[in-house]
Amino acid sequence: MSEGNYYITPELYDVVYADIVADIEPYLALLRSAGGPALEVCCGNGRLLVPVRAAGIACDGLDLDARMLANLREKLAARSLSATLHQADMRDFSLPKRYVLIAIPFNSFLHNLTQADQLKTLRCCRHHLDAGGRLVMNLFQPSLERLVQGGEEQLFKEIARGGGVVKIWDRTEDDHVEQRRHVTRRIEFLDGGNVRREKRVQFELRYVHKPEMELLLHVAGFSRWQARPLFTDHAATSPGAASALDRPVREGDIVQWTAWRD
Repeated sequence: MSEGNYYITPELYDVVYADIVADIEPYLALLRSAGGPALEVCCGNGRLLVPVRAAGIACDGLDLDARMLANLREKLAARSLSATLHQADMRDFSLPKRYVLIAIPFNSFLHNLTQADQLKTLRCCRHHLDAGGRLVMNLFQPSLERLVQGGEEQLFKEIARGGGVVKIWDRTEDDHVEQRRHVTRRIEFLDGGNVRREKRVQFELRYVHKPEMELLLHVAGFSRWQARPLFTDHAATSPGAASALDRPVREGDIVQWTAWRD
């Protein structure tokens, strides 16, 4: 994870992720259950935090990218809402309060590109939890099938927008030793089948297998945790697909990790 701006602008982020809505209602339910102060780490420009504040749920936000936070403030103000926001690195932040719930949603934890950075984030979050507080993260469980598909550009998804279509193409390259995935994303804006404009962006993630995450949590000081599937990778963007599944974690799942500070 590098210093500075996120890999994508706030405006383009809203386009690329406009169809991701299945996790909003479960996220609202999670924060309603907190019973005290909550913090969203990597809140970005508010895909989740804006609905949270619109529902009247108290939650602070933290993000590294000043542009994303500025856009979030604009969105909140446009709806006569507000939130306490902090510009800081998830690996190394110091806030004046402690929380009963800290959430890192939507794979954002995986922007830590080394195991050392992942540990720093876990330790920093644990430090900001009240006794008995929870850290909750949603991460994809790596799938062998997906990991061997890299190399060639593939259509990721299509989104209808303003009478036209946005096509998003991804080319992935995986370092299976370091567990890092490099994504080159091409975003086409089409009108009547013709490409009006095109954007190219790149980003990296470091994926984590379940046994490694358990060890990371232990080393970071957590003594109790739980991993459960929220929905399959295939169903992650499908409406109504967000209820937890009563079975062990499988390849390709979106996994909700909960770790308690005892």
